[in-house]
Amino acid sequence: MSVNSLGVDVGGTNTSLGLVDEAGRIVARGRISTLMGEGPESLVERIASKALSIAKDETIAQVGVGIAGLIDHHKGIVRFSPNLVGWKDVPLKEMLHERFGVPVAVGNDANVIAWGEYRFGGYGTEHLFCFTLGTGVGGGIVSDGRLILGANDAAGEFGHTPLDPDGSRCACGLRGCLESYVGSRHLVALAKRRMKKRSHLARLTSKEELTPKLLAKAAREGDEVAQRIFTEAGERIGRALGNVVQLLDPEVIVVNGGISKAGDLIIKPIRESLRHYTMPLRSRRLRVVKSKLGERAGILGAAFLPHAFTA
Repeated sequence: MSVNSLGVDVGGTNTSLGLVDEAGRIVARGRISTLMGEGPESLVERIASKALSIAKDETIAQVGVGIAGLIDHHKGIVRFSPNLVGWKDVPLKEMLHERFGVPVAVGNDANVIAWGEYRFGGYGTEHLFCFTLGTGVGGGIVSDGRLILGANDAAGEFGHTPLDPDGSRCACGLRGCLESYVGSRHLVALAKRRMKKRSHLARLTSKEELTPKLLAKAAREGDEVAQRIFTEAGERIGRALGNVVQLLDPEVIVVNGGISKAGDLIIKPIRESLRHYTMPLRSRRLRVVKSKLGERAGILGAAFLPHAFTA
């Protein structure tokens, strides 16, 4: 019988579970419907039931959970989550500890992903910044091998870096946030406004719903509107990352999330833009790379999240 860690990635629709060994291998997986309307008690019971079914005879030594929203990481309380309507001040750590009887940690999903990338991405650094690029834009900081949470558990909110004080209103209530310009909803809306009736992108969308994935396909096939959208997004991200580099001095910046699957379409303009917004240092070590772990980062980071708070 081996000893493993359980990583849980809670989403608004589905919750993914993974049993992870000490080497960072996901040895068993499972998925349940989140069913947020049924409340946290129901979710905890269904997580426990699914975990026991995938673990079989394996011992679960610790449990970690990643969830979008404002999290009190040390107390393990979900203060608010945009994905889970009605959840407020939920003591998720305590609830899971009562159910499993092992160490439990709960963290913001972007911080959890950053921890997973640091622990298992193989980037060879103790100084890493990871941001997720999808419907929203999140961020996580690892410095000197430690996950940085900040005084209010709100460090790393990269998506709410202000770019334009007179810009569009963000869901957070501020104006001109990065997320309002590079999130997937914005990119899709921008493409719909700009595409020409006889363009390659228009032909593709006549058969499929327009998504960032389809936008990337059109860009790779030469559509100039799609290419320009990724270039503009990359320029804005690079501008925002300039602040990150000046403040945190990371060695590696990892791009995770659905839009990162566009690869060099988004990574290349980010790198080019970042050069214009970073103080030149002859000996600076800095790489911007696409995630090696992809969707696995959330489960891996969650599984070893208890280690982040004891390091």
